[in-house]
Amino acid sequence: MPEGIEDQAGAPEASGGEYPVIPGRGEYTEQARRARLEWLRRTSGAPLRSLEHSSIDQRSLPGNAENVVGGIEIPVGLAGPLLVRGDHVRGLITAPLATTEGAMVASVARGAKAITLAGGAVTRVVRQRMTRVPVFEFDALGTAAEFARWVAGQEGELARQVTEVSRHSRLVELDPVQLGRVVHLRFVYETADASGQNMTTAATWRACRWIHDRLAAAARPLPVWSAVEGNLSGDKKFAHINTIGGRGTRVMAECELDRAVIRRVLKTTPEAIDRLYRISVVAAQQAGMAGHDIDAANVIAAIFTATGQDIASVYESGAGFFSVDPFSGDAAGGLRATLVLPNLVTGAVGGGTRLRQQRDYLAALGCSGDGSAARFAEIICAFALALDLSTIAAIAGGQFADAHERLGRARAVDWLRPADLGAPLLRPMLAAAMDAPALRVTGVAPIADAAGSSLITELTARGERRKTVGVVPLRVTWVRRDGDDPKQTDVVVKAKPLDREVIIEAAKLASLCGGALADVYPRWRDWTGFQGVHTREPAVYRSAEPALRAVLPAAFGTFEDPAREAYVIVMERLGANVILKDAADAPGEWREAHIAAAVRGIAGVHRAWLGREAELRGEGWLGATQTAERMTAMRELWSALLDHAAAEHPGLLDEAGTRRLRRIIDGIPGWWGRLEAMPRTLVHNDFNPRNAALRAADLSLVAYDWELATLHVPQRDVAEFLAFVLPPDVAGPDVTAFLDLHREAVGGGIDPATWREGHRLALWDFAVTRLLMYLMVHTHRALPFLGRLTATTLRLIAIEDGAAGGADR
Repeated sequence: MPEGIEDQAGAPEASGGEYPVIPGRGEYTEQARRARLEWLRRTSGAPLRSLEHSSIDQRSLPGNAENVVGGIEIPVGLAGPLLVRGDHVRGLITAPLATTEGAMVASVARGAKAITLAGGAVTRVVRQRMTRVPVFEFDALGTAAEFARWVAGQEGELARQVTEVSRHSRLVELDPVQLGRVVHLRFVYETADASGQNMTTAATWRACRWIHDRLAAAARPLPVWSAVEGNLSGDKKFAHINTIGGRGTRVMAECELDRAVIRRVLKTTPEAIDRLYRISVVAAQQAGMAGHDIDAANVIAAIFTATGQDIASVYESGAGFFSVDPFSGDAAGGLRATLVLPNLVTGAVGGGTRLRQQRDYLAALGCSGDGSAARFAEIICAFALALDLSTIAAIAGGQFADAHERLGRARAVDWLRPADLGAPLLRPMLAAAMDAPALRVTGVAPIADAAGSSLITELTARGERRKTVGVVPLRVTWVRRDGDDPKQTDVVVKAKPLDREVIIEAAKLASLCGGALADVYPRWRDWTGFQGVHTREPAVYRSAEPALRAVLPAAFGTFEDPAREAYVIVMERLGANVILKDAADAPGEWREAHIAAAVRGIAGVHRAWLGREAELRGEGWLGATQTAERMTAMRELWSALLDHAAAEHPGLLDEAGTRRLRRIIDGIPGWWGRLEAMPRTLVHNDFNPRNAALRAADLSLVAYDWELATLHVPQRDVAEFLAFVLPPDVAGPDVTAFLDLHREAVGGGIDPATWREGHRLALWDFAVTRLLMYLMVHTHRALPFLGRLTATTLRLIAIEDGAAGGADR
């Protein structure tokens, strides 16, 4: 050994060959934990701030972990409810899944919904076993064979020896397996509610001592060597012997899914799942897989982690036998799915189940304490079946690849990180905005704020986590020049996702919807308005147009570095100086005076750019705008979105509403051409209470999140805004009053009838291109405002159709 042993950081920890000693060995106190933490800080050189405090009661840890320094927090998501009709569990069950794998909980939940709507999962525990296999080596084959014959007759006495050690363990089988001069003796136990690895080890050791004593007393040949385990038990390893002989709980779950549920929830067909299953069985054989399974281990590992199981036992517990076969339970035909878990090693008592949080999750499943082991096994198997079904359906339906699409980069990217949002980035912007060339930033601190990102940024951030994306509120301390008193300014830094990141995330949502929508959306995903979102909004904030700057939050500057994929806006933080911010979920707070103020405010932007279409296009940042020809070609997408919304959200979109929207979509070739010919201007194109507020001092408009800004008729923004803020029972004259206010504020000499026609067509456009997209998102991420928005939109369409003498046919 070298003269000095180097620690983790590379510095000598001890000289003279002394081995470094972790402090507080065998001690379960907070003082000992902190001593270990300080030792780890010193030896690793890492600050380890997150380990400063631990919520785990150190006194509860003996027997669970040694040299404890802290804990980790793993997100636990809820999947279900799942209807289980088993021998030991009956009813709706919600499962806690501890995981960091995105989409896994959602996939289990989808499978649980399908099974439940189809009548539930039938579950049954066949048996529960735990094995320990000591090994005895003899000096000759004949001696080993003689021992095997003798010990097989001692099962009754060995069973009595076991009861002396554990009241939970019962020896049910004794099986000698001779391999040359070596005899492996399979002790097979039932262990009640415990998983039993530890108790059976102790019981087996007691039995081995009895065997040695009896051999010696009877002057029989003694083994030349023995051990309490020779690796035939398959402990924490998958072993074929245990799939038949048993180790852990052998449990199965089965369900029958009708065609309608498979189409509606799993977004595919029985034939597609069956075809993939049969192909995958042959592939599994070729690959040498143990059994046949999709991804049951995901559920098993997640529930094991949440409930204090021995996580290493996932290795042997995770192998299963999954099968499907068609049946003709109804006229349309369906699919029967079965999952057998032959070696599920679980326990409802002992081990990590004693820990406080793990015990709570077991209690939530109704599985804490004696008599719960079989119930626990049936629940795990049922939820594993749900995930297997959901995953195989995703692959068969073409959703799997889209749902896991990742951005390929042929080069390394120096991503924008939180540490980059500091003085070097902010100083030049503040210096220019404050007209103070000598300005110096002396401090930047994050603000604890509930500030939300736009829906686009929020959804994109779920898939792209390698860089900073979203809204970051900061408090900046600065001095105009050295010697001045410091001042503080609160800012918001908005880091934009790339347009292709937004496009991919939206396509994932469509893919997970399945059916025609999943098939059609990829063809049109580049024309859903998201191209250029990362460059468009920074350009808006750089605009010198006074009318536009009048409604924007005050901007300190923008930063763009394409090589780092960094597109950043630094703007004022809207706080107590505004009212009605983020009020989309409370639209009733928008009173008549507030709505009028917002309409007048956005009209100023419309008026400034009206008639300047060529100039606006010449700015270079607007990107491609929608045309009547493309809208007509995209009718297959709008129809697929409508079909999905009608099927998934009948409580929001009833049959009458669906028929009305269907007529609008069918009529696109006629009415969108008229819309395209009308005078157009710069529109916000996402103008609603999610992205608008009023300044408290004078009720002037402040509008943010301009990433979807485009060229459109001015009525487009007002149509959307009124759909958000007016009640579903709004009267026609109230709508007319706001439209007249907007027309007069925009000017341009457009007669009232033509203006009203433009509003009607803009409202149709909003319903088709935005409301239906919201309904798609709502399938995966609840949008609380959507119920009222849908009802009001349909009411406004009915009002306009009545004013125009009926909808276009």
